[in-house]
Amino acid sequence: MQKTLEKLLRWLATMLALVLVAMVVLICLGVALRYIWGVSLLWLDEALVFAMVGVVFLGAIAASYQDQHLRMTLLTQALPPPVLRMLRHLEHAATAGICYFVGWYSYQGVSRLEARGTLSNMAQIPLWIVQGTVLIGLLGMGTVALFRLVAGFRRRDITQ
Repeated sequence: MQKTLEKLLRWLATMLALVLVAMVVLICLGVALRYIWGVSLLWLDEALVFAMVGVVFLGAIAASYQDQHLRMTLLTQALPPPVLRMLRHLEHAATAGICYFVGWYSYQGVSRLEARGTLSNMAQIPLWIVQGTVLIGLLGMGTVALFRLVAGFRRRDITQ
């Protein structure tokens, strides 16, 4: 299962990199259209913001799986291993709990947006899709934290 998860995360990272490349191309196109031909794509800024939200929240799943998220280590690096291990368990439990808690409210928001058929103002993108990327990111990060917590109790690292 871990190999399948790693393949999925590699695929996700590749897709997100392609989205970033597409965003750069669209920004260049928008600048060229605006300053060379005087044409403005009204939907472009909104679509780029939504794409960035998706890249951040979906990319956070891969970052948390690879244990590359931000962490303050000034005090923890001096702790003895048993205390550090207990602190990591607490960190994973808190992360999972917070992500699932916020994810529950995000799910309610996604459900309301989808039921109402709410669209963005300019790009006419269904807002449940944008909010759905936040939900998927939260659930993914929570699940990674939960797996890390279980692996920590079993004294295994899920990244190995």
